[in-house]
Amino acid sequence: MIEGDQGRLADTADHGLLSDDFAQLEQALNTALAADSSLGDSPAPTAFRPVAIFAEAWLVCGFDAAAAALGDDWPAAFTPEERAELECELPDPGQRPLIRFLHPQDASPVMVLLLPVGPYAHWPMVARWLAGRGNGAMPGHVALRLAALDPRQDRFNRARSMFRLTPSEERLVCRLAQSGTLREAARREGVTYETARTALKAALGKSGHPRQPALVGAALKLGALDESLELASEAPLREVFGLTARQAGIARLFALGQTRDELARQLGLSVETVKSELKVIYATLGVGNATALAAISAQVGAAARMLAAQAVGGVDLAASSEPVRLMPRPTRPGRIAFADYGPPGRIPTFHLHTATTSRYLPRSYVAALQAAGLRPVAIDRPGFGMTEMIEGNHFEQTALDLLDVADALGAERFNVIARGASPVGWLLAHHRSRVERMVITNPEPAPATDHRMSGIQGAYKRVFYSLPALIVPLANQLANHVSDRMIERLIDKFLGGSAADKAVLADPEMLRAHIHANRLAALQGGRGLAAVGMAEPRALIPPIADGSFITVLCGLQDPMYRPEDSLPRLEQAWPGMTVRLVADAGRLLHLQHPEMIAAELTSRSRMAAPRRQSRNPTEVRPACPAPSA
Repeated sequence: MIEGDQGRLADTADHGLLSDDFAQLEQALNTALAADSSLGDSPAPTAFRPVAIFAEAWLVCGFDAAAAALGDDWPAAFTPEERAELECELPDPGQRPLIRFLHPQDASPVMVLLLPVGPYAHWPMVARWLAGRGNGAMPGHVALRLAALDPRQDRFNRARSMFRLTPSEERLVCRLAQSGTLREAARREGVTYETARTALKAALGKSGHPRQPALVGAALKLGALDESLELASEAPLREVFGLTARQAGIARLFALGQTRDELARQLGLSVETVKSELKVIYATLGVGNATALAAISAQVGAAARMLAAQAVGGVDLAASSEPVRLMPRPTRPGRIAFADYGPPGRIPTFHLHTATTSRYLPRSYVAALQAAGLRPVAIDRPGFGMTEMIEGNHFEQTALDLLDVADALGAERFNVIARGASPVGWLLAHHRSRVERMVITNPEPAPATDHRMSGIQGAYKRVFYSLPALIVPLANQLANHVSDRMIERLIDKFLGGSAADKAVLADPEMLRAHIHANRLAALQGGRGLAAVGMAEPRALIPPIADGSFITVLCGLQDPMYRPEDSLPRLEQAWPGMTVRLVADAGRLLHLQHPEMIAAELTSRSRMAAPRRQSRNPTEVRPACPAPSA
């Protein structure tokens, strides 16, 4: 049994994250660090951080605990055979979550999560089930199971989209998850074993997974929760099945596709010991192969993640339909997450996010760029969203990821929209020939020239500028203790002083998208934010010979940076660049004036006019008027 842990954490305001005063923020971080020294270690996602669920990935029906029987709506979630097995000797779960596993013949075990309705009515799939019931008698409990493991289903929608699987490959992977073996999956799909092997090989190549257990586990995880693939399963396997710590570790690694020999080398065990432990694991879990083990591991990991989260929310329709892909890095470890909005046939226009957001973009912004003839491609930088962290210079690795995606899209050249200058410095210095045009919005200054140091903005910047020992604790706190409600409060604190930003966030779509982008940035426990925080204040802007293809747009209502602090070093490094000051824009200039960004990227005459007046119109140089706070 796994118990929920909602409410375990104090409100994030207790962590001082909303403080305008640097001393209070510093004290709060030091206090948190003293209470939990692990906050100073490398950032890592915790089980209790907020989680977002794909409601459509779960099947739900009522459950009568007193009668130990499923409700009348059971056919929506279970087959007759599954119902019979589930209702046989089913204990009363009371008011605590209960996990049961069904063991259909020639199939992977199926997890059933039994929940009391009251405490879990806010879970998206439970709320949707409640809304569809009308005014009938309400059962006290619900039974949940993953839809992908229902033998009547044959879809892995998110895995298909993210790995670019064909329909036949998607169906085969779904049948493989359900059945546990490739031969049985081929039989269910009505294809030969050789045809199934060919399709599986193609799916493994596209996804970058070494073996079929890892692919099945990834497909189940991606469909259930809006999470990275690092979904913890060791602790849940110990708690649910009573495995030892070593057995749980072996089970996790075997489910990720490692062989017995690889596993033995990594854990410092003999191969015979690994084989012996696997026999115990298989018997305890009631499985016969690594693929079924991967299916159990993914299901238990998802359940534990939902039950432990301090806040549970859903993914709205716009976010769930995002055309996101997960692509293995061709020559470096890990995967890159990006969303190619199309249309194909145009050169990509890459959008690079800030240190606190991610690839996710409002649909109206995407549509505005497309209407201007552009092909937006949003990419998660390393350690953000679903792009895996990688060792080395963060800005170099960001550029290499961008180049890998461009190569995968068949694009020799591309445009770039960058929210800041540091992420593109290495790219311009080493691969200038690949960049067609570039727009940079609200670039950051060097710390020594940053004179906007008041308020909450200044408090946070002082941590990054002068207290590197607190960067990791701050990243950990922001990533693991901030709910959507707190994100909204932080956004208001940071941007509320800007009338332009406040106006754009008054649009519910814009606000939801911005919150979602912030939440996705935290999926890996703040690894990306910590890496940028360590690198950006010390980053140099390498010079190039000609910056006439670059436009820098500065919103005069940006509460973070002033153009007179940011522009001098860029003008020195990128001679000939265009600068435009925009009086009615703030930090979110890209959302306020997508047409201006598009015009700079598409205008053929711009190259002949490296100097322009600003929109209001104010001369860009030599004098930059100081924006109001």
